[in-house]
Amino acid sequence: MSRRSKLYSAGLALVIAANISGTAFAGTRFPGALPETVDTVQWGPGAELVGNTVKKESTDSKSEETSLSVPGDSQGPVAGDVMSSTTENRSDYYRNLDVSLLDAEHLGILGEYFKDSVIIGDSVAENFQRYNLSTGVGDVVSDNFTSLAVAGYSIKKALLPNDGSNIHPMIKGKRYRLPEAISLTGAKHVYSFFGYKDLNDTEAADNYEKLLQEIKASNPDADITVISTTYMTKAFQNEEYNNDKVRALNEAMKQKCSDNGWGFIDVQDIMSDGEGNLPEEWSIDKQIHYNYQYYIYWVNEMKRSALEKLGI
Repeated sequence: MSRRSKLYSAGLALVIAANISGTAFAGTRFPGALPETVDTVQWGPGAELVGNTVKKESTDSKSEETSLSVPGDSQGPVAGDVMSSTTENRSDYYRNLDVSLLDAEHLGILGEYFKDSVIIGDSVAENFQRYNLSTGVGDVVSDNFTSLAVAGYSIKKALLPNDGSNIHPMIKGKRYRLPEAISLTGAKHVYSFFGYKDLNDTEAADNYEKLLQEIKASNPDADITVISTTYMTKAFQNEEYNNDKVRALNEAMKQKCSDNGWGFIDVQDIMSDGEGNLPEEWSIDKQIHYNYQYYIYWVNEMKRSALEKLGI
């Protein structure tokens, strides 16, 4: 049996859901991603999976059936099938890789890779850890993350001294600035998500670079990856904080990551309504925070990024 013909259970729990709505984003389906129309990752009462169909008893006792699309060969290439050695084609290959079809070998490699990973950032990054501890349990990404994210944190605050009056990550009842906190965790991979609270700061990108350089200096063996700042909902924007500034910050950070040899995971347009806004129905507060299930897009891009870095 060829590698392409194998379907593995990893990731399927995240793509199976009972309720489907009509929402779409950017007009695109991304391979291995949770279907963009899923409202919840939990089945309702009386739901039963039969093959690729969810059968659910309705209130009038009539059986309703919803067919689910299981990612397969049509969604994208399978890990290990790199056909071209050119940089452009290889990047395209990993960008379209169907990470729901990873075999045991690749899952094992990723499990080892993501050991000792840490997420830093604000409340959006903090909620990623909540996803990991609930919806993401059992995934090679989610099972290997420690969170040093803090609600209300910002780039500017992260640069402040640890004098007792400033918020910084807390470890065993004591606050530490990020460079030291990361050292204490022994993290090998640092994923960073900041941006919202710094959008009105013209020096935000320079300060972000300064923070990450400081982290790298204290943790020379750790690699750094920036996760792009994601959009806010259309209605939440104002003159000082808006999605034009989100795009500008991401462009600046993409270049700074390239200059410094850091990774950059771009989820900006993946998590979009197609018009450059966070879909309101995706947002738990109708502002900037998303419902937990949509962190699957972070997880999938983390896997693709790791596989590309490993060249497998």
